[in-house]
Amino acid sequence: MYPSPNPAPFNSAHVRAGIVKILLIVGAIASGISLLAEALSLAIPPLTDDQELGDNMMGAAITLVVLLISILEFIIYVTTVVFFLMWFHRAYKNLRAFNSASRLDHSPGWAVGSFFVPFVNLIVPYRAAKEIWQKSWPAEEALLSAPNPPASFPIWWTFWLLTSFAGNISLRLSFNESVPESTATIVSIVASALSIIAAAFAYLVVDAIDKRQEETSRKVNFERPSGPPPPPANMPMPGVATPMTGVE
Repeated sequence: MYPSPNPAPFNSAHVRAGIVKILLIVGAIASGISLLAEALSLAIPPLTDDQELGDNMMGAAITLVVLLISILEFIIYVTTVVFFLMWFHRAYKNLRAFNSASRLDHSPGWAVGSFFVPFVNLIVPYRAAKEIWQKSWPAEEALLSAPNPPASFPIWWTFWLLTSFAGNISLRLSFNESVPESTATIVSIVASALSIIAAAFAYLVVDAIDKRQEETSRKVNFERPSGPPPPPANMPMPGVATPMTGVE
């Protein structure tokens, strides 16, 4: 357990959440295009070493599209991971602002770092996400109950794990020359389909946590007032005589 220090300032993660949601949508679209291209490659024989480009233009085009989409998917994936972890760190850190007296199960750094530790990353990141949801609430209300997160949370994590397993298998098969190319392609298609579902539920999770924290920040008046504070009500105005002294 990590005791919370003195009240920490609230730093909205709304912008980061918005970027993550956009990247999730873009990644799902790229995975969908990759899935279709790989499905076509099963029906259209790829360009072989003994063929000229003109002998199988369609096969060469499909192979090129699959390669380019794979590179694009990797770039989008890495970018999404970076921004997701940045958002996750800030969202978890905000729990200290909502209730400095509560004890957190993790530190913000460990909540992020647990994604990279083998075996630990099967359980701890989900628990951290669940804790963000449960404790992103005003202190007096959070003490009354710790409601379970929406159904989208466990579904997201289940499909995220399935996507990771399928992706690892697909990568291994792609480098194994003894495995038929059609088999590796089918596994890759399954991995792409799982990633689309995982991205959809990840979007719901990010959106739910973001809305919950923004609502809580308004409830506990974390919003900073714009402009300088108003002057005291009894401050005399220049050039105006006060009722008590008559001094201008």
